[in-house]
Amino acid sequence: MFEKTLSDLVKGLRSNKRREAEFVSKCIAEIKDELQAKDKSHQVKANAVLKLAYLQMLGYDMQWASFHIVEVMSSPGFAHKRLGYLGASVSFNDETEVVLLCTNMFKKDFGDANPYVVGLAINCLANICTTDLARDLVSDVVTLMASNRAYVRKKAVLVMYKIFLKFPDALRPSFPKLKEKLEDRDTSAVSCAVNVICELARKNPQNYLALAPLFFKLLTHTANNWMLIKIVKLLGALCPLEPRLGKKLVEPLKNLINTTPAKSLLYEAIHTVSVGMTPHLDIVQLSMEKLKGFVEDEDQNLKYLGLLAMGNFMKVHPRVVAEHKTMILKCLNDEDITIRQRALDLVSGMISKKNLPDIVRILMEHVETSEGSFRHDLVDKVIEISSANGYASVTNFRSEERRVGKEC
Repeated sequence: MFEKTLSDLVKGLRSNKRREAEFVSKCIAEIKDELQAKDKSHQVKANAVLKLAYLQMLGYDMQWASFHIVEVMSSPGFAHKRLGYLGASVSFNDETEVVLLCTNMFKKDFGDANPYVVGLAINCLANICTTDLARDLVSDVVTLMASNRAYVRKKAVLVMYKIFLKFPDALRPSFPKLKEKLEDRDTSAVSCAVNVICELARKNPQNYLALAPLFFKLLTHTANNWMLIKIVKLLGALCPLEPRLGKKLVEPLKNLINTTPAKSLLYEAIHTVSVGMTPHLDIVQLSMEKLKGFVEDEDQNLKYLGLLAMGNFMKVHPRVVAEHKTMILKCLNDEDITIRQRALDLVSGMISKKNLPDIVRILMEHVETSEGSFRHDLVDKVIEISSANGYASVTNFRSEERRVGKEC
């Protein structure tokens, strides 16, 4: 009845700031006694693990207690088991030898009638998964993906990604089951499957091109913004691989761009247009109009993203971007140097024989008021745009020389 609780430990740390190491050393000695005593209850050992988990997060190693943590993980009570899984999640790693003792315990808890016990086991597996655990437990997790409880199905789907990372050979035989989850009756399970496949597709989108029809169907039938962000991002990666897909996406993405109030989803849709749908001029122009709102927004993050996306369009449609020349050049006055730098990057694609003198004049005005590396970047940009293509945009060298000399 006299063991310290976590609250006592926290209060003790606060009152012993000048003797923290000494106080912690004393607490760890007490915790060792609590864990090693055979007459101690599950409650005492679980409380000891909870205190160790707190100390672990403060930087004190608890690897020495790994076996005792496994003991608490195997406790019959949910409250105690949860603390054991917490301790394992924050302290176990690939070098922890007792991880091998967890395989049968995971299998047992995966079959528990309480879905929250199953959820605890899945969460812990995601945190401590090793190659051996992934190989030995992949079949059990695949079975859980067919559970009649959506809570279990979605967790099982998510942990498959960690299993694939540790044991890539599991991907091919289990992928059909993962694909089925894209048509699950529960939206949260579908969202989890979309997340896993999108992460897998980042390495090699070509392997997931066959799923484009399923993702297109989800794009037009779901209202979940976070799922739509993932779907749009994946379709953007697939568009360069299949030109016909870009043409088919024009109408759904136009509708999405025109109707969504979510800035995050709007930006991902525009980004998809910029990387895989640039041949379709109508949606490119629509995207540029929306980006104008980003750049004119008071939020510095949105302004930066707007200029960044314009850079993608500049590579293919410089004239469309040049229509917003005045707005972009205005960003050279921004207090944020990253925004000024993105605006300066766009200048090269806006140059013509007609506007070169005016743009050079504006840049030289900024040279006078700027300092540091950005001042050098401005001078470099003046030289770059003036000499581009063998000075093709310079119509009168003598007048331009006088103009620049006067500004300098």
